[in-house]
Amino acid sequence: MPKSKVFILLLSACAFIFCACTSQKVTSKRSLENSQLESMTVQDLVGQMVVCGFSGTELTDDFADFLRTYKVGGVILFAGNMRTLQQTRKLCSDIQKVVTETTGFPAFICTDQEGGAICRLPKKDFLPLPGAYEIASFKNPNLVFQAGKLTAKELLLCGINVDFAPVADINSNPKNPIIGKRAYGSTAEDVILYSGKMAQGLLSEGLLCAVKHFPGHGDTDTDSHLGLPSVNKSYEQLLDFELKPFKAAVDLGVPIVMTAHILFPKIDDTYPATMSHKILTDILRGDLGFAGLIITDDLEMAAIKKHYGLVDGAMAAVNAGADLLCLSVFSEGGSEICDALALSVDRKRLEQSALRIIGAKEKLADLPLANQNLLKSLNSDMKKIRNGKLLDS
Repeated sequence: MPKSKVFILLLSACAFIFCACTSQKVTSKRSLENSQLESMTVQDLVGQMVVCGFSGTELTDDFADFLRTYKVGGVILFAGNMRTLQQTRKLCSDIQKVVTETTGFPAFICTDQEGGAICRLPKKDFLPLPGAYEIASFKNPNLVFQAGKLTAKELLLCGINVDFAPVADINSNPKNPIIGKRAYGSTAEDVILYSGKMAQGLLSEGLLCAVKHFPGHGDTDTDSHLGLPSVNKSYEQLLDFELKPFKAAVDLGVPIVMTAHILFPKIDDTYPATMSHKILTDILRGDLGFAGLIITDDLEMAAIKKHYGLVDGAMAAVNAGADLLCLSVFSEGGSEICDALALSVDRKRLEQSALRIIGAKEKLADLPLANQNLLKSLNSDMKKIRNGKLLDS
């Protein structure tokens, strides 16, 4: 037989073996996840979908009891929760211990570390990251990548494993009271470039990140913390502008997308994006091909709580396709949402989200907690970033 034919046969055999092994690995992983789901109660499934905040700088007995009772799988931290690096590390460690022992899975410990005005890490210990508009003004995509990488190192040093950043909104409305300089620019091209580099930097260290606020918060004149914004654009108009950075983020493999509490009446005249099946399932999952986690913006914001009610808003969000429900406040609302979901949502729907959540959490299991002695070198690097200087590679 000619050598060329022997080579081709060997190559084909290797390809067959590789495909068979890969298929077996995927099948076994899926089987493992399915067996985990089968052993979970409805309350276990619901708890994994909740990300809740609380007041104070230590894990209180009341909040720990809530985490245990409702098998809650995620916590969001704000600036008021984080006083110093050492205190934050202990807080995150205590949260991880309770959630892991109760649920069998790591906790999502989340924060909003965007840069600029939205920096949650304690300023006593950490030099703040420049805001999106400021860092984009250096016109250096590699600088933004390094900023994302450095931010991930800072968050992981604290024990935080999810960053609700970068902002993928386009700053297109000068009357916008909430986005403005939180955006990387006023063109789709700038936002695609710099938000993408920020996301890549965050992901490069193993941190999970969430682009926000889908399908775009840049063209509003109302703050969704205070009211219900409305954007009177067609789907075709969104595709041509607001959706471009989100599509680029999906193509990059960003693991989480955060929703916007905004009405788009030409697409859905009843519900804002957070509660809209047309926007979350038909557009984000269907048209854009997103297979990761969908998290709501804070359901305590007036756009949802005041106009639809906390429990009804949460129920509609899950039915629309959301996997994670974000609540900034630890109150009776959290337990009411958990009880309502456990009673009313089909188990198969809950399992869809739990499967995605478990898959994401598997990537967090081996993330090491860095030595806190690294803080000095991280701040030195952040000082360079703030001055527009690239770090030594």
